[in-house]
Amino acid sequence: MEASIWEDGLTTIPATVVDRIGYLLKYGYYNMQIQMVITFAQHLDTDVLKKAVRLSLDAEPILRCQFIENDKQPYWQPFDNPDEIQWFEFVLVQTDSKQAAIEQFLKSPFYYEEQMLCVRIIRVNDNDILCVKIAHACSDAAGLKQYLQLLAEIYSHLLKDSRYKPEPNTKRRLDQKSYFEALGIKDPLALLDPNDQPLPATWAFPFYGTESKEINISMRRFAGESFDRIRAFGKAHSVTINTIILTSYFRSMFQLLNPPAGDDREICVTMDLRRFFKTNPSQDICNLAVIIVARTCRVEQESILETLKRVSKTMDELKHAQVELSEAVKTEAQEAIEFSQLHALFQAARPMIIETGKCSPTLGNTGIINPLQFGQITANDAYLVPPTTNVPGFMLAVSTYNRTLTLSTSFCEPSHKTEDVEAFMDLMEKELSSL
Repeated sequence: MEASIWEDGLTTIPATVVDRIGYLLKYGYYNMQIQMVITFAQHLDTDVLKKAVRLSLDAEPILRCQFIENDKQPYWQPFDNPDEIQWFEFVLVQTDSKQAAIEQFLKSPFYYEEQMLCVRIIRVNDNDILCVKIAHACSDAAGLKQYLQLLAEIYSHLLKDSRYKPEPNTKRRLDQKSYFEALGIKDPLALLDPNDQPLPATWAFPFYGTESKEINISMRRFAGESFDRIRAFGKAHSVTINTIILTSYFRSMFQLLNPPAGDDREICVTMDLRRFFKTNPSQDICNLAVIIVARTCRVEQESILETLKRVSKTMDELKHAQVELSEAVKTEAQEAIEFSQLHALFQAARPMIIETGKCSPTLGNTGIINPLQFGQITANDAYLVPPTTNVPGFMLAVSTYNRTLTLSTSFCEPSHKTEDVEAFMDLMEKELSSL
């Protein structure tokens, strides 16, 4: 019999080790929000969608829970009165206010501080824009993609039968242990290498103090033929789009910061562990990703193709060495640390990171967002916005939907300057447009 999600059969859900880390990062590191913006060329039925959002909380119990900070082992506890909490909002705006309405949602906190999900429909003339934010404490970007599929499925069922109720997902949530089990690893900590210590960060995106007054979002989009050109370039050189973007990321940072030629610099890259084993989609709303570190150096007058070859070789070597496994093992080792101790470690690390002035930039690859169909209406556009990252951290997110690739970042002023971020995004656009 498959293990139940409920820790005691009634009231709580265990917090995985990655849940704990995702939650603790809210203390000074980032705002914990992963967000998606989806556009429809027609109107959705807002009453049905509101009901679908509420039913999705029953289908995925973790979404109607709050994170409880127990000193030893934190856990998820359902809200006593979920129907008294706002989960959904409908906003009607004029055409010239559309972008402002989207940004207002993206820059706002959750409706209720402890909730893990909130949804808004912004209606502009004949278009509906569905905005969803989920907390990284309970889900990564791949989990958010799966939530949108779940929401679409519930909505579509309700159109056919207003009495429809989805089956609650009571299966054990996927976690690092699921990954190890799939690989046949019975004792992952036996693989822990105490000598495998992370190298210190060597650089950071430019920043100025630590004051965070205003959230800003920057994006660059490559649609239609522009996207096809990037994809064709990747196929011609047997590399993934992610490797092309990572290469452009390195080259843009090199141009922005001009580090000494020949000195290695690093970029952290998220890797979804779901790719290594077959998962049940109903279990995908969880945290199941690790960070791997890619390194390369600046070479004077090097073409993008030459840099691409070096970065591609680096990524191949990391994959061949199964770096994701060693990173998962390191993360698993943190489970033995009591939550209060882990919290203290995170709090102590933050001022030390700021003092060094260095923090490896991150590339978050969401990959392809599958077609989103709500009843007979298919979304014509979708993109992801990553968590707002505090200095000296910096994250660039990549997502693809309907032949459109989106690069996005969320940052705070004045510690990050808009002109620096826009200059970097311009460099990224120039690199990718040159292919």
